[in-house]
Amino acid sequence: MRIMILTLALLAGAPGCDNDADQWWKGNTHTHTLWSDGDAAPELAAAWYRDNGYHFLVLSDHNILSRDEKWFPILDLPRSRLTSERVDDLIARFGEERVETREVEGKREMRLRTLEELREDFEQPGAFLFIEGEEITDQFNRLPVHINGLNLAELIKPQGGESVVDVMQRNLDAVIAHGHAHDRTTLAHVNHPNFGWGVSVEDIARLRGEQFFEIYNGHRSVRNHGDADHAGTEEMWDLALTKRLTELDLGPLYGLATDDAHNYHEVPEGHSNPGRGWIMVRAESLDAEAILNAMHRGDFYASSGVVLDAIKSDDHHLTIHIRAEPDVAYTTRFLGTRRVGDADGDGQPDLGIVGEILDETMANPATYTFAGDEVYVRAVIISSKVHPNPFAKGDREMAWVQPVVIHGQAGDSTSP
Repeated sequence: MRIMILTLALLAGAPGCDNDADQWWKGNTHTHTLWSDGDAAPELAAAWYRDNGYHFLVLSDHNILSRDEKWFPILDLPRSRLTSERVDDLIARFGEERVETREVEGKREMRLRTLEELREDFEQPGAFLFIEGEEITDQFNRLPVHINGLNLAELIKPQGGESVVDVMQRNLDAVIAHGHAHDRTTLAHVNHPNFGWGVSVEDIARLRGEQFFEIYNGHRSVRNHGDADHAGTEEMWDLALTKRLTELDLGPLYGLATDDAHNYHEVPEGHSNPGRGWIMVRAESLDAEAILNAMHRGDFYASSGVVLDAIKSDDHHLTIHIRAEPDVAYTTRFLGTRRVGDADGDGQPDLGIVGEILDETMANPATYTFAGDEVYVRAVIISSKVHPNPFAKGDREMAWVQPVVIHGQAGDSTSP
């Protein structure tokens, strides 16, 4: 019997297809500055990412865009986010002409630089790009519901709703409608689902229209690993993927890694530092439309340190080429959910273990051969190298490959 494979590569020339015109672009879609609750002037954040090899950055402050005029108080007090010393450091680094201060009623303030100003100073074609964004910060019954909107033309206000999933869906829909209204490609992703235990597997599984969430967030309060009573984000991914593909007919769910950086002055022991997690997007050029279109195709992977040279798939195999560092070992796990048997005799296969480890190898390249009974196959690569500034103590550098969705046998009606 012919096995029908729906891979993002086969659909759109994405990770599985060789295309010398495309290349990998490193970016972060979730970070904060003094425009909301970060401790960095926006130019300091931008410089950190540019100088550390990133190609694109989203400054995603809470319910605000980096526009218009905003002045921030300079206070030489404990826990102050902007002190005289930090202002002096900004002047020394970026020049006095780029650091504007004033005194109002005996109190000093610094004007925050806008995204338009940052673009003039930092953007370079083919080297560094800003994608304008916002963390749409909402809630339901005090449960946090945070959605990042990317490539926005104007601010999107929190939409509210009648339940957590309703709040999520209304905000996702608002980003999608915004893209249509402004004739641009937008993207929305659900942030840190375990923050405040606000978002459940069921909520994520039922998302319509957009299909992105953070499986790794570098902020140390977001509980990526779950606890005794709550699934970690990787387990949530498998549970939601299986439900979406076998029950809800909603298509795959893609996973991102982000910093959610707030603290730039306490490295490496700070609470939420830059450089912990990012995405690598394979696109033909470094511009917002190309980057987001590639992400919509699933042509990207998430990383907290492991670099991949290629991800290839065809009707029979998924192969991952790892850029190995000297004296570092890599374990690749292929995970998925199988269709097994028909215990109740209804003519539809039952499901095996959700998120089962289908195979594990230390080979490079790492290859998995499809059996044909998988609902989907995804991969995680675990390095022997300890993360130098981890989300949690003992975390290893890792990479997460987007799921390959398998229809099953020819004629199967469960296609996404």
